Amino acid sequence: MISKLLILLGAGCICVLFQGCTYKAWYEGFQEGQRNDCYTIESSTERQGCIERVDNLTYEEYKKSRNDLIRELE
Repeated sequence: MISKLLILLGAGCICVLFQGCTYKAWYEGFQEGQRNDCYTIESSTERQGCIERVDNLTYEEYKKSRNDLIRELE
């Protein structure tokens, strides 16, 4: 029982340590999902526009925009 608890605590610590990296990975995964959705659009001009909209927002821009919004709401 105690060994299982220690394993869970260790895994939790690792997750906290790598949390900054996982936010960026999460964003890139979400962006990839949006890009995949764009490929389902039949019209090539609409599809290209969709891909450009997805690719135009970098993680750093997203993070800045998110932080600005959080500050506004406080």
